[in-house]
Amino acid sequence: MKHSLAWLALGLATGVASGIAQAEPLVRPVPNREILADPGPLLRLVTQDPVNARIEVVGARAELIDRRTESLELDLPGGLRLSARQRQFEVMESGNQVWVGSIAGFEAPGPLNWARTIPLDEKVSYLIAVRDGDTVLASIRVGGELWRLIPIDRGLHALVEVDQSRFLPDETPEAYAEMLANSAPWSKLEAAKPDEFSVAPKAISTIRILVAFGPAARSAVANPQQTMDLAFTESNNALAATNTDIRVQQAGAIQNFTQSESTNYSTMLSRLTNLSDGWYDAIGTQRNNNAADIVAYVAPASTGLCGQAAGIATSNANAYFVMNPQCLTGNYTFIHEAGHVVGARHDNDPTTTPFAYGHGYVMRSINRRTVMAVNNGPCSTCTRIGAFSSPNYTLQGVPIGTANFNDNTRVWRTRGPTVAAFR
Repeated sequence: MKHSLAWLALGLATGVASGIAQAEPLVRPVPNREILADPGPLLRLVTQDPVNARIEVVGARAELIDRRTESLELDLPGGLRLSARQRQFEVMESGNQVWVGSIAGFEAPGPLNWARTIPLDEKVSYLIAVRDGDTVLASIRVGGELWRLIPIDRGLHALVEVDQSRFLPDETPEAYAEMLANSAPWSKLEAAKPDEFSVAPKAISTIRILVAFGPAARSAVANPQQTMDLAFTESNNALAATNTDIRVQQAGAIQNFTQSESTNYSTMLSRLTNLSDGWYDAIGTQRNNNAADIVAYVAPASTGLCGQAAGIATSNANAYFVMNPQCLTGNYTFIHEAGHVVGARHDNDPTTTPFAYGHGYVMRSINRRTVMAVNNGPCSTCTRIGAFSSPNYTLQGVPIGTANFNDNTRVWRTRGPTVAAFR
């Protein structure tokens, strides 16, 4: 995995010197030899995930994930020390606490000028930590790099450097072709383009997503609810980065199924969307009871893809997608699949209906791509950022979209409210 640690360290050191004082250390070193020699079941899950490249066992101070904690410090594998300042704190419906901090050294350079493009550098470098009791599950994004903090056995945590090149494709070409075939036949745009930079207050539409786990996923994810709280927070940060005016919310408690499953996600989607074939017929009632606009089923881990939606710009009845448990956090696959339901397309999809502008975007010059741009497309080495394509925002001074073809922010603004009214 390629890193720019010298550049990152310089930026972070500048940030620490210029603003963040008395940051609390989130993790502490512990002896690694004994637990690595005799790993428990949770550490084995971490080591079996192919994207986890370097693992250090640490202790974590869960009590610091608190509204009163203004800043946190974290030493990462590879010798990088970062500081994060709190920008958001939330108590989820599950009772888990979520702390979101901006990484020092990536702040926007001065006041925002709404007449020009807006820099995203600060919004896509962050620490998101979800506390459940004495455990912390976290994603740490610095520039184009990704680390994780994962609860393991004996009250300890794994601090992991992620090799993002090992993430599976969001969909295989075959799965995407099937999604295209199942796209709704929209004949025209549902709304005119809104004024993206109006200073008037805007209503935020909330899309509620029912989450269901099968037996394979429950055994593959140590703490399903903590994981989903992280997935929803990552998703909402990506939606907020370019002001989509859409938010996603978990619709009720996680639903648990015990039926036999398939690693073929096309088969799973067929069973989920058919509410009278004897497979997952109860899920329709659960969707109605929890006022869920979309259903996400976490299926057995696939060896070929991270997820698949029932279609693109789907109807109400087909607003379903299936997830690989290994891709629930870190890669933005959860909100990527929800984006397909809404109507967003890949960067390399030539389709121009119903939204000619509805495609992801690759910034080759800085080796980055937006949420709907894929690693099995023209730039396999470009790492994903937590933002949707838009010509009105920049990263490292480079626009993250175009007005005519790559503006998935506009897709969310145009059709997101419609999906939010499915239930």
